[in-house]
Amino acid sequence: MATAKKTPSGMWKVRAYSHTTPDGKKHYRAFTAPTKQEAEQKAARFSGTADRFSRCDLNVLEAVHGYIDAKAGVLSPSTIYAYRVMERNCFDAIGREKINRLSSAKVQRWISDLTAEKSAKYVRNIYTLLTSSVSLYEPDIVFRVTLPAKQKKRSYAPSDDQIAALFNAAPDWLKICIALAAFGSLRRGEIRALKYKDIEGRVVHVHADMVRGSSPEEPWVYKEMPKTMDSCRDVLLPQEVIDLIGSGDPDAYIIPDGTPNRITDTFMHLRNDVGLSGIRFHDLRHYYASISAALGIPQSYTERAGGWHTGSPIMREVYQQPIESYESAYAAKITGHFAGILKSMT
Repeated sequence: MATAKKTPSGMWKVRAYSHTTPDGKKHYRAFTAPTKQEAEQKAARFSGTADRFSRCDLNVLEAVHGYIDAKAGVLSPSTIYAYRVMERNCFDAIGREKINRLSSAKVQRWISDLTAEKSAKYVRNIYTLLTSSVSLYEPDIVFRVTLPAKQKKRSYAPSDDQIAALFNAAPDWLKICIALAAFGSLRRGEIRALKYKDIEGRVVHVHADMVRGSSPEEPWVYKEMPKTMDSCRDVLLPQEVIDLIGSGDPDAYIIPDGTPNRITDTFMHLRNDVGLSGIRFHDLRHYYASISAALGIPQSYTERAGGWHTGSPIMREVYQQPIESYESAYAAKITGHFAGILKSMT
């Protein structure tokens, strides 16, 4: 193997044979590192790879497709579905580029173009798919790019009156969904996966989710385990909610028709009809967490009940938002306390 040489910049550089093209021309890969040993180790790993030629010959789309296929058995169906959508829609600009010719400049231009059309979070997810795919075949390739800045999440907690307005205007099946989300902090996929046998007295055993499938033939699938172990939980509900749900075949779904998207879509029409267009279905979980905080419920209990992991910063930063009606009461209580102190000082 060739010996690494020190460059004027102080880095160490070594070349390793890659492949020979049909015209007889030999091609090499250059590896640089801060030390001679690191550079030579990189070259040695590359030279020792049996399928070196086939890897170098892959383009970006082939690498992405191969990565998704390789991970299909270990990633969730919803993640595979999202990756397939990205594969189809987001790699036109660089899809035919050979991965060993993909430069940071090309990737940066691609990211900048995507940022004009997609959210910062989505662009970051696309970039993660690219780098994961490339590193599966060429682990030494590293891109130096600037990703769009993370956007602060929009957070809103509805008031008691707004929850009541939504609940009263909803059809019976959507009343159940609203109650389970607002008073039990269930996610829409957990609601859709809930069966009558999962209810015992006033306790709902949350242990399953309805998630995106990985193929058009199976767009939604029942998943026995939620996305995190923290999501497996028992939730105590008011008797009124249990009565609203009623009873049925133990193996039947409580919400038997449609998908989680149907819950969201119907809720959006409802909120517009009652003049509350700023509220999302997911904000009902914000309501649950914020009311828990307002009532002085320990965060550890709220985390367990809502399926958040212990010490979750998301709980504090996103879900436990001030509710205006409670905020004004707290403000009056604080100013009253200060007024009492001032009176004692005069």
